[in-house]
Amino acid sequence: MRGSIKSLGREYTKERIKERIELKRERKAVIPKRDYADKRLIDTSDEKFQNSSGLQRWAVENLKIAAQTYNEAGSLKELEQKIATTAATGKEAKQTVRRLENRIKYLAEIIKYAEQYKANKAYHTAYKKSKNPDAYFRKHESQIILYGGARRMLGQTGIPLKGLNIDKLKAEYQALTAQKKELTSTYKNCEKELKSLNRKLENLNQYLGRTEQPISAQEQPDRDNNPSR
Repeated sequence: MRGSIKSLGREYTKERIKERIELKRERKAVIPKRDYADKRLIDTSDEKFQNSSGLQRWAVENLKIAAQTYNEAGSLKELEQKIATTAATGKEAKQTVRRLENRIKYLAEIIKYAEQYKANKAYHTAYKKSKNPDAYFRKHESQIILYGGARRMLGQTGIPLKGLNIDKLKAEYQALTAQKKELTSTYKNCEKELKSLNRKLENLNQYLGRTEQPISAQEQPDRDNNPSR
């Protein structure tokens, strides 16, 4: 062909063309690995399979599923231990999230009343010092009532009004909210992993003729019944 290396550009030198050809060969040589471990075992004992000419193909498919599952699990004992550990971790995370939710809800109420108390305290002070308290009350009735309600609620919860630090309360609220988000993610990941692990165990049990019930995070026994933990 007419032309020169300079006119074609540096991407069309012999070296660069050779590199692209070799890279293409390498890509073709890579055969994607099929994931059998997350598949469900096929029950070939069913009559429709027994009368099927393709039964051997399904039996081979089951063998592949069981082989890859066992290879990933290491052993039945290790798989069962991993399921128990994952379930316990997920359950503990969910229980902690529930405790955090109670504390977060409590803090939200306290912060609301603390801000209400602080915002309307000046009206209460002015009302007490007013030369005409009735007229002042009529003019600022809502602010004075809000102050009184907030003060009463804070008193019932045992929050000291002297030195009330709203920023500190908000900081704790934000920290607990972040912790709750992280633990919620942990719990959901555990549930997802448990689903996969239980499927693997179910496949192996079915293949080996064992009968075992799958484990969920909710079925794990409580290790600590102390609600304050």
